[in-house]
Amino acid sequence: MEFSNECALLQEVYQGSAMGTEAIRLLLPKVKNARFRSDLRTQCQQYQDTGAKAEQELGRMGQCPRELTGEQQAMLWLCLQGKTLMNRETSYLAKLMIQGSNMGILNLTGVLNSYGDSRDDPAQSQAEAQLAQQAKNPAADLARQTIVQEQNNIDRLKVYLQ
Repeated sequence: MEFSNECALLQEVYQGSAMGTEAIRLLLPKVKNARFRSDLRTQCQQYQDTGAKAEQELGRMGQCPRELTGEQQAMLWLCLQGKTLMNRETSYLAKLMIQGSNMGILNLTGVLNSYGDSRDDPAQSQAEAQLAQQAKNPAADLARQTIVQEQNNIDRLKVYLQ
């Protein structure tokens, strides 16, 4: 990948992490189930850690991450407020979070593919990720790790579906 592609990929990772963090921040006051709340806090910390890694890599390239715009934050707030106005059941909130994680996977996979990522399956298992050689491209590696993390989040949240 070229420098500009790496920056764009890192920006996408950062934006997705910021969106996930903000979504959880908005949902937590609506969550009554203690175990679900704990899982969301863990997921939020993962998003923050991933965002920090993307920011660090961007900094090494002399770039700054693009923060969520006021418009993006407002749209997220409106969407979540509207969707949770009448239904705050744990199952429904888990479904919303799963949909958000799916969007993250789709966005990152699309960006990886558009920049010519040669891997057939960017969402490798954790065992494969640990055995894989250190990536030649930290941006693509972070994007793949984020995809795996999002899939793990989906799997963890499935227990709340009814």
